[in-house]
Amino acid sequence: MPRKFLVLAAASVVASALGFGASSAALASPGDGTWGTWSATNPLDAPSGRITFGNTSVVGADYTFVLNSGSSTASIESVSAAGEWFTAETAPGAWAGANGPSVTDNILTLSGAAANATTTITFDNPVPADYLALVVSDLDSTNASDPLYSDRVTITATTSSGASLTSSELQGSASGFEVFNFCNVTVNADMPTDCGGAVATAVPVMQTPSATSVYFFGNIAVSSAVGNSAWLAPSAEVKTLTIVWSSYAVLSDVRLALAVAQDPTPPTPPTPPSPNLPDTGVDVGVVTLSAGVLGALGAFALLAAHRRRA
Repeated sequence: MPRKFLVLAAASVVASALGFGASSAALASPGDGTWGTWSATNPLDAPSGRITFGNTSVVGADYTFVLNSGSSTASIESVSAAGEWFTAETAPGAWAGANGPSVTDNILTLSGAAANATTTITFDNPVPADYLALVVSDLDSTNASDPLYSDRVTITATTSSGASLTSSELQGSASGFEVFNFCNVTVNADMPTDCGGAVATAVPVMQTPSATSVYFFGNIAVSSAVGNSAWLAPSAEVKTLTIVWSSYAVLSDVRLALAVAQDPTPPTPPTPPSPNLPDTGVDVGVVTLSAGVLGALGAFALLAAHRRRA
């Protein structure tokens, strides 16, 4: 065996052995989220129930829907059944990941005529700042002169101490992109079926009528019944969310969806020293690796010497 080949082979063994000991920690992608799953005793008539998330530190939340006036109901359905979802091309879809098409029950639909109703969501644990997203879709308008002919939603929130979030804290990382149309996306198989295969660009109007609330309503300048949506991503912790919805006189509905960010995957902990060896401060893995490399080099040296004698 030529000496040059022996040297290269030995180097290859060293490189392979060193590579075998390498590892890296994997973290979840920024903005990777989990959409909440709604549940109730009767999903078709669900004035109260639970929301659960894939993030175990958030756990879940209880919700209640209370009718203040008019006629309204709350029901749970999947985004595919409703025909409404948020692809990765939308702002909340980019933040949390697309939520459809899907048969998971991840929206609460509020339906009614001349209705005013309050939905309160109370989380088991306060959701940390920048970990929560609330999306309100189907904010319709049917009249170009009177906001009362639009769906109207006012949103407030409190911390675990009971302090109200400011309107700026409510908007959080959604600031500047709070209103969107879920049909303003590429026309393909991922487009929500409610879009009817056509792009729509109408969006709701956002206002901050008080220092601690955000108000959305359908754009009265454009009569639109498809895709009008809004979202918030609070920059402060949230213990409770309150959504007050008012519909126009004819039958209308809005849909609520929640998402929370995923915690990063923790790095793999180092392997502890073997209990059969004294803890000398020397890494057992390094010792084993070094012994293997030296053994391989010794074997090649003996083979080379044998070839020279031959």
